[in-house]
Amino acid sequence: MSDRIDTIVIGGSAGSFTALRTLLADLPDDLPAAVLICQHFSSVGESHAVDLLRGYSSLPVSVAEDGMPIAPGQVVFARPDLHMMIGHDHIHLRRGAHENNFRPAIDPLFRSAAVYRGPRAIGVILSGLMDDGAAGARALHRTGGHILVQSPDSAEFPDMPDAAMSAVPEAEPIPLRNLAVEIASLANVHAQPAAAVPWDIGIELKITALEGANMANEDRLGTLSPYNCPHCNGVLWQIDDGPLTRFRCHTGHAYTMDSLSESQDRALDESLFNALRAHRGRAELIRQMAQKSTGRESRRRLEERANRYEEDFRRLQDIIKSRKSG
Repeated sequence: MSDRIDTIVIGGSAGSFTALRTLLADLPDDLPAAVLICQHFSSVGESHAVDLLRGYSSLPVSVAEDGMPIAPGQVVFARPDLHMMIGHDHIHLRRGAHENNFRPAIDPLFRSAAVYRGPRAIGVILSGLMDDGAAGARALHRTGGHILVQSPDSAEFPDMPDAAMSAVPEAEPIPLRNLAVEIASLANVHAQPAAAVPWDIGIELKITALEGANMANEDRLGTLSPYNCPHCNGVLWQIDDGPLTRFRCHTGHAYTMDSLSESQDRALDESLFNALRAHRGRAELIRQMAQKSTGRESRRRLEERANRYEEDFRRLQDIIKSRKSG
């Protein structure tokens, strides 16, 4: 086992394509460390984005394969729809539950670096919206890893850097133009001895890898909350993780408070439109029943019911309009 810093894990979201383009161009071609990247691709397709970034890197760039060996001097990108995690000497790809509404998510990559690399790892958080990566950065910091953060004033979207520094106050904010120099200066430096991995970090990694998702583990991690999982409707456990408050369900979906709020908002929006559709369809069907009714009183009652559904339909429209304008 190496006693030197030999692994760099990088997480980025909105605005990180530009940051990665600069960072990969500046990393030396003899970097004595492996670079593993989880990026939330949005406006640019994954394969196209990796091809573009490959042109800026003097290091070989590839897309992760399950079981791929981890070797110094390579850059590996996470695949779409699969969490990328580090093992003892190779990469694991798992279709575990979404974390912070993403798969791949940054937290599992950083958490795996915390378990299998600890002081041998550097975690880098780049530009992005929301706060994926903050919990993973905290986990890696707890096991002795170095946390570097793109300085918020050099990030197109400072949410993720700000969240990482809130989770790890000791994290160093580095201007984008200096990040590669800082990484290269730390790579291959003698690492501090690894300490025992805290039990909760190991359990959460197993849950993501589909190896330990059960209610007994969630009971150990936190306490039952009054909230349901927006993805599967299961109960959520609240995890108080230092400055972070997080949530997990028994199937493995994980959220920060911000990502849970975003998911709840999306679920509420979907529910409102489903209700809108149902009320409109119900009003039309009952109106048609009234037209075909042969009894005057029966027709009147049906028309009143249709009117009530149409009134509810208009109220739902007003609610949706007020949400969108707010």
